[in-house]
Amino acid sequence: MTSTSTTRTVAFFGATGGVANAILVHTLLSGHRAVALARTPSKLRDQLTSQGLDAATIDGNLTIVPGNALDVASVKKTLLASSPSADGGDDFPTHIVTGLGGTPSLTFDWCHPGHIATLDNPTICETAAKTLVTALREIHAERSLRTSQKPLLVFVSTTGISRGVEDVPFAMRFFYHQALAIPHVDKRKMEDVYRSEMEKGEGEGVFRNVVGIRPTLLSGSVDYKDAKGLEGLKVGTESKPALGFNVKRADVGHWVYENVISPNGTGKWEGEMVSLTS
Repeated sequence: MTSTSTTRTVAFFGATGGVANAILVHTLLSGHRAVALARTPSKLRDQLTSQGLDAATIDGNLTIVPGNALDVASVKKTLLASSPSADGGDDFPTHIVTGLGGTPSLTFDWCHPGHIATLDNPTICETAAKTLVTALREIHAERSLRTSQKPLLVFVSTTGISRGVEDVPFAMRFFYHQALAIPHVDKRKMEDVYRSEMEKGEGEGVFRNVVGIRPTLLSGSVDYKDAKGLEGLKVGTESKPALGFNVKRADVGHWVYENVISPNGTGKWEGEMVSLTS
């Protein structure tokens, strides 16, 4: 089910990351409203101004809430921070975008010598997912939201953790699964939290629907203009994944905006785990 409104209100978690940041920029430049939870609001604002967004666009369309995405109270405050709608009612987010992830570092384990990448917080994605679901359940209990009022969730995940067909090219498969095994455990558990909500019966889950985004290895900076263009992007699903080696963060963010957030989107990708590569 797609939202019938032409104006979106999008809640962002992890908006200082490259993919979610690009989605946020396109959302703001298209005139939609956004609210973002950020541990350091000045960092997010600086990122936006460095990409050419003016103060009028930022101040007029974006609310930045200081806080932590692992804290239920902060997440609830973000979800309820939208400006009043034109008719004077509450303007609950039509969409939620989460692009949270830990800070990677190198490690070595004699028992698992191939597991060379770890995270500063190895459970951040799973914990944030559970926190978001808990916050929404509390809000739903307080407000009794209809299914049509529930938000569409877009979460940024990764290739290499598919429940279905292998989505990593053969040439890099062994290294990819070994080197990224620790971060992938967290991403898989995050997906399980969100997909379990999607798989519940009609009206039982906290989301209207879910779209999982699985990019290949991400490249490029936190700048929506650091892109190759959507015409070179390959798109797949869990049952028929797109295989490739890398993709620009800005291209992933642009694709998500145009195909999932934008009122021009058809709803085609709702309920899918979408693989993206160049």
